[in-house]
Amino acid sequence: MKESLKPIDLSNHVQQGIEHICHSVDRGQNCRPYFRFNLTNPPIWSQHEPGDTPHTVGRFLHALNLCREIAGLPNDPELLHGLRKHLFRSCKKGDGFAWDDMGYTPNPPLIFMHHQREALLGLVAIWQILEEDQAAKNHAKALVTAIDVATKENGTFPQACLGQDGWQKENLAPTTSGRLISALITYNRFFNDPLGLEIARRFARQILDDCFREDGQLTTAAGTHIHSITGTVSSLVELGLLISEKEFIDRAKLVFDVGLLPYRTQTGWVKESLNAKLGRGEANCTSDLIEAACLLGTAGYTSYFEDAERMLRNHLLASQMNDLSWVTENEEIPNTEIHAYDNLYQRAFGAFCFAEPNGFHSYNSDLTGAALQGIAVTWEHIITHKDKSVCVNLLLSKDHHIAHIDSQMPKMDCITIVPKRNVNLSVRIPPWCDYDAIAITVEGDKTPVVFRDNYLWLNNLYSGTKVQITFPQPRFLTQERALGHENTYRVQWRGNTVLAMSGSGQWMALYPKLD
Repeated sequence: MKESLKPIDLSNHVQQGIEHICHSVDRGQNCRPYFRFNLTNPPIWSQHEPGDTPHTVGRFLHALNLCREIAGLPNDPELLHGLRKHLFRSCKKGDGFAWDDMGYTPNPPLIFMHHQREALLGLVAIWQILEEDQAAKNHAKALVTAIDVATKENGTFPQACLGQDGWQKENLAPTTSGRLISALITYNRFFNDPLGLEIARRFARQILDDCFREDGQLTTAAGTHIHSITGTVSSLVELGLLISEKEFIDRAKLVFDVGLLPYRTQTGWVKESLNAKLGRGEANCTSDLIEAACLLGTAGYTSYFEDAERMLRNHLLASQMNDLSWVTENEEIPNTEIHAYDNLYQRAFGAFCFAEPNGFHSYNSDLTGAALQGIAVTWEHIITHKDKSVCVNLLLSKDHHIAHIDSQMPKMDCITIVPKRNVNLSVRIPPWCDYDAIAITVEGDKTPVVFRDNYLWLNNLYSGTKVQITFPQPRFLTQERALGHENTYRVQWRGNTVLAMSGSGQWMALYPKLD
């Protein structure tokens, strides 16, 4: 359960997620991830599935790479080289694509177009982590070439899967290629191959034509998999920023505001599927919207930083499984080639789950890679700077080379900033805060507050100057309705932090129960 008043330590959450990655793999099979976990119905287990590789392998590698700045790489060469081996094996069939290959079932190997994004990000991660691994670069270039060939005629993939006998499974939404845009941008950034951006532009135009209406509503072509839609939205903003295409940013913003609004709550819970049935939320979707909000803030729509912080403070971090006291371990059940029955508490600890608005639902291991990506993006946007101007966008703690930020919110109403060089400082003002109640001290002395564009400004601060800003956090109640859930949820807030919520889940409450 989330400790509602405890100040947030993002590095601790990242470290727990990395420990989960290290413990959730099969050491007897070259660190192949276990994809699915059953933690509620004895006997409990973790299980190998086709989603192990390249999908989860790529997720894990990408997350480990992104989180290096926050927590460093794990001292686990066996893990890193095992994941590399699995990903390379997926890519070695000679056609450029990454293949799903379980080896446990009579079903033949398939290329799932949905998994090519994770494969490409995993290959770029190997290139960075293992110091310009040339084989990773070669596989990445072959994969992007294969994507180009497969999508050039129609603008997107013909069908969902490609096998030995050709294309199959027709139910493929263009958002499968839309969520690839960010991976293609990453590929272009590190390998300087213009083909990545060429394909990304093609996918973006196809998506805007087919999946999103001018008013931000979703069309049926967008499909029902919300993670593909949210991943597409964040990718469009990222591409728009990179190539200075404002249309991509503004169209994505409309989808964030309008098309996705019915499927998410203010706390950050986001439904897994567009259907109206009772459904679980997905940490992947929450993470995508956090990233989209940070990028929209960077694009000049600074109010979206509040969305990012609120979703991170609440649902994403609350969905991390760092209280597994409810898990009952098995006794003396031997592991098999497919299932692990031992040490499930250790294997699952630190993961990010599928959740109800206030409870655990289930867990697949690809969620943790995406959640760590969301935390890493948040970490990157806490503080930005240019020349002497330093901007604090998110009221979270971080020790940056420009300034040290210590946020005691929500337990206390204050944030302390100590610049490490002479700077002009601006700090985002949260919308729930009464401007007249804000107080600033510089080296203990009260200082007049200057407001501009939803930020407060302090110019000509010297290195080592201690600045303390007080943002009084009001308490209030709201009611949230999660699509597919019959009852409304009453939520008690302090500022932008959930203190308690009604309707706690059967296994693990995300927040203290509101009576």
